[in-house]
Amino acid sequence: MLDPSANTSSSTQLAVDMTAICDLLGNMKATYGTMYSFRALNDQSEQVSKLGPTMDTAKEQLLVLRRQMKEHDQSQEGRVADVRRMIKDDIKVEAGNALRSQIHDQIKIEVAKQVKDQMDAQMHEHLPVPLTQQAEESRRQIVEVKHALENSEARRKNSGLRPSPSNMNDTLEVVLKPDGTKSTLYPANLRSLFSYDNVKARDLLKDFGLHDHGVLEKNLNRFMAHIGIRFELVPVPPSNVTSPRAKTADAASRK
Repeated sequence: MLDPSANTSSSTQLAVDMTAICDLLGNMKATYGTMYSFRALNDQSEQVSKLGPTMDTAKEQLLVLRRQMKEHDQSQEGRVADVRRMIKDDIKVEAGNALRSQIHDQIKIEVAKQVKDQMDAQMHEHLPVPLTQQAEESRRQIVEVKHALENSEARRKNSGLRPSPSNMNDTLEVVLKPDGTKSTLYPANLRSLFSYDNVKARDLLKDFGLHDHGVLEKNLNRFMAHIGIRFELVPVPPSNVTSPRAKTADAASRK
């Protein structure tokens, strides 16, 4: 038969052992956790140590990059300053050249004007009529002489015309107006001239600056005499419309 006190003692000892074992396990877990933490810290430290040079290199590269950018900015500013200075200097040079050219041209114009004024003044003292006016007058006289010669030749050719059926359509040589132009009313031949009425005959005389006699036949005679034709028309009386209208007259008898 077992002793009850012995069982009680064994149970108590077993409970103590289990408590000790639990405490030991707890301590071991805590120790293991601490050791794991130290190991993790060690690993992290090693990783940080490995990353350390890379970060330093990055910092150095960043500093180098900043220094290069600063040097580039300084160099760029220097080039910009040089360009600005060159542009400024070029503008000054170009402006100076343009101004000198304008001044030179203005001086030439002013000198030429003063020389011309002085020459005109001196020539006016010695020549009452300016050379330009004399030259213009000479040209006008030459033109007048030329027109006079042309008119003289035309009158000479017209002087051979006589009123007859055979020459009524012969062309009249053109005698120019005082201004040297041909009259738009100038007749082509005698037939055309004899067909003029009072109004057209007066306008024809007016073109040549001739006197209007107020009678058609007299006006036609005046024009024919002016262009060299040596015969006259005889005015037709109103009561005798069948009488001849023209007759030949010698130039001497008309003088």
